[in-house]
Amino acid sequence: MSIRIRFFATYRELFGSKEAEMPAGEAPSIGALLERLGDTPSRQRELFAGASLKPHVVIMVNGAPVPPADFAAVPLKDGDVVAVFPLMGGG
Repeated sequence: MSIRIRFFATYRELFGSKEAEMPAGEAPSIGALLERLGDTPSRQRELFAGASLKPHVVIMVNGAPVPPADFAAVPLKDGDVVAVFPLMGGG
């Protein structure tokens, strides 16, 4: 029973992998998951601005975007896939 985390763009380098897994019980919410992922000062700086997500951090759960204001309370369950990537633009 686990949650799969997929990293994109610059987060692949930051986390040293394209994907990671975490036991579902260790991350009952997006907030708990991101706290666990922010295990170094550099990762904390990239993800958080105080208690909020940085504006350029995009989180999706099973393909659905997570509103930045509500990220901490979004529950996770076994089998969920969480994507972490920077806001991208183009033209």
